[in-house]
Amino acid sequence: MHDGVFFEDQGIPTATVISTEFVRAARAQAGALGAADYQTVVVAHPIQPLTRDEVRALADKAFDEILRRLTR
Repeated sequence: MHDGVFFEDQGIPTATVISTEFVRAARAQAGALGAADYQTVVVAHPIQPLTRDEVRALADKAFDEILRRLTR
C-alpha cells in the first residue's frame, strides 16, 4: 500500500493487487497514509494453495483492470 500511494502521489499510475482477505487492512492503511480513496485490484483469497495454472487464471481475470489502471 505504501508504495502504491507514494507512486500515485508522484503521478505514477499503480495497480496494487490484494486478495479479498486484505481489503479491510488495505483500506485502513490507505487511510492512515492520507489516501482513503486509493483503489486496489482485488483477487480471490486464498492464493497460496493454488496451482500455477490456477494462479494464471486469477491473473488473467485481473489483467484488464491492472492494465486500465496503469495506462489511464
